[in-house]
Amino acid sequence: MRDDDLDDCDVVRPVVIDSPKRLLLLVPRVSTTKIEWMLPVIPIRRGETTRRAAARYLRRAAHFPALRISPLIGRLPRRDPPNGTQYVVVVRPAAGGWPVSIRSALALETRWWTTDALRAERVLVDPVQLLDFMDGYWEGWLPDEEISLE
Repeated sequence: MRDDDLDDCDVVRPVVIDSPKRLLLLVPRVSTTKIEWMLPVIPIRRGETTRRAAARYLRRAAHFPALRISPLIGRLPRRDPPNGTQYVVVVRPAAGGWPVSIRSALALETRWWTTDALRAERVLVDPVQLLDFMDGYWEGWLPDEEISLE
């Protein structure tokens, strides 16, 4: 799908996690003069759920093995373009851990991070609400449903 196909549609942004409370695939991009680490942006097809869109992308495009998607979904408006909604979902392996090759499956420029390391290094992330969302997920203080991240 081309970038202009993302106009006026909802998207899902999967957060791939592992057991030591690390998140993966905050793909770097240059934002002004600083590097901003971001999640992949996957268009949601008509009639598709956020979970199905994330699974479709991770299984087909990135060849991820069996995965489990949390019932927790973060929702916030899209910034660019400003039409539509973006959803954040948490993805983990269905059993065991991810294979070592999981990092390169989406992009060569990936890295495992903890939210503490991202904060300590003052790393820019997109969406900016990601760190609080993930801390809430790991601490168990977010409900297992869709929540607003605004």
